[in-house]
Amino acid sequence: MRGNARAHRFTVFDVMEAQGVFDANPANPSSPDYQGPIQYPKMFYHPQGETRITQRAEVIATPLGPERVGEMKELIHRVAHDADEEAALREAGWHDHPALAIKASGNDAPPMVSRSREKDLQDQISVLTMQLEALQRAIKPPPPKEDEAA
Repeated sequence: MRGNARAHRFTVFDVMEAQGVFDANPANPSSPDYQGPIQYPKMFYHPQGETRITQRAEVIATPLGPERVGEMKELIHRVAHDADEEAALREAGWHDHPALAIKASGNDAPPMVSRSREKDLQDQISVLTMQLEALQRAIKPPPPKEDEAA
């Protein structure tokens, strides 16, 4: 009789969860001290989308010749711990979303929704709402009479 493989799963994360590490971190929703999303630290990605190899490729023999497989890369990134660091990274061209860095490297970017893009759109909505309200409050001239229009 074979049981569910997930029932026997045991990883370092299971140990951390059992020890309460995740609940002790106020950034996690399971924490009793959770007060919503925190703004910092924030991760930023290289301006040109540069990567570094984290695992070298294995060269295997195939009927068509040697082939490199299993190479793993990561985007070069930095962490901003406060608003000053964030401003410096943004000024230097660092991206707040990995898709922007991938696009900057010349590759096709995956779909994205950036937190700053969401904020930009909310700001645009606020500005347009204020403009609409101003237009609605403005004094409008009466519509032209039919004999004046002709």
